[in-house]
Amino acid sequence: MSRHRNAALLVVAGAYGLSSMGDQIAVVSLTLRLHDQGQPGWVISSLVIAGVVPVVMVGPFIAPLVDRVESRRLIVIVTALQALVAVGLAMTSDVAVTIGLLILLGVGLALVSPALQLLVPQLSGDEQAARGYARLETFRTGGNIAGPALAGVLVAQFDGRLALLINAATFAVMTVAFLLLPVRRAPVSDGRSGKGWLAQVHQGIGVLAGDRLLRTAIGTLACAIIFTAMLNVARVFFIRDDLHASNAGYGWLVTAHTVGMLLASVLLAGRIPLRWQPRVLVGAGCLMGTALFVSASVPLFTVALAAFVLTGMANSLQGLAIRNLIHDRVPPEVRGRAFASSGAALNGANLTGTALGGPAVSLMGGAGTLEVAGVGTLVVSLVAVPVLVRASKGAIEQTGPAGVEAVEGASDQVSDS
Repeated sequence: MSRHRNAALLVVAGAYGLSSMGDQIAVVSLTLRLHDQGQPGWVISSLVIAGVVPVVMVGPFIAPLVDRVESRRLIVIVTALQALVAVGLAMTSDVAVTIGLLILLGVGLALVSPALQLLVPQLSGDEQAARGYARLETFRTGGNIAGPALAGVLVAQFDGRLALLINAATFAVMTVAFLLLPVRRAPVSDGRSGKGWLAQVHQGIGVLAGDRLLRTAIGTLACAIIFTAMLNVARVFFIRDDLHASNAGYGWLVTAHTVGMLLASVLLAGRIPLRWQPRVLVGAGCLMGTALFVSASVPLFTVALAAFVLTGMANSLQGLAIRNLIHDRVPPEVRGRAFASSGAALNGANLTGTALGGPAVSLMGGAGTLEVAGVGTLVVSLVAVPVLVRASKGAIEQTGPAGVEAVEGASDQVSDS
């Protein structure tokens, strides 16, 4: 049984990594296409926004589907539709249609991502869920590394349309992989409990807001991300203007962050006990803040290279800690909505921080922005110490299944989160 589970998890992780690679290929190809068309910067930046906004704005409202529909079936249906949308993306050159199709792909991601999180424990075994999430993150990061490089080769040797068709093919591969998968994750209940759709949406948000540890963990990470996401904008100014690095140096430093994510997911994340996850979240936040501040304060290429590896490691550990805590503390019947709601909050924080990065760079430059990002991340992480570090072992291991009834009462606290 263990061997079959490991093989199934490997297939799923491989398909997920391939799909992540396809996403990166599409973003790079479309960016180059719009640049060659002479489109302004705001149109190019809308590529990323179009894919993320549905996860933030739509994800929590369609999330009841994740709990009500068998996970494998939902993933098969949505990825098949995404493959068709991706083919359309390859066939059009109209900017408005392109943005619209990207939004549709984002809606699909808002369903597939939480459904995949629900399926992982079925593949790895509930007691090995942390290793399962880490395996998934490893392959996703590997796809993110390979995608941009492959996209550059494809666009240079052929054209952007072929690259976009390859992205469509990766969705099709994911569909086939899940069709062949023998593991199922049926809904724990029908997910309705006699309530309307919006009440079910509020349950997903409320189960997070009603748990002090989860509320603090997700709130802390969201606040930290607002600061660290400034890196998305400030990085190029810091590397080119403060470090005076070449284009190749810029590429090395951007890759260093992703390599750090890969190292953490391969070497560390799957080996961390559940009771340590709140402490890991704080420690990773402090590591992220310190690394950003030091890299900006000591503007040397080697220091920045090491610091960016550490920020990548912290990034991976933060995301996996949240997934493990949600898996442990949220009742199964509402867990899909909890994953979707936390994803919306964290992606919303990322968009907010990225938006603030532009004005911050204009006022303080690349290095100054990274110093502010580092100090802000460090302060936010330290403020959470009383709850996340001093939490008792019993509180950490308590799964909190007071059931859906407790979730209903907690939904009133959403505004406090």
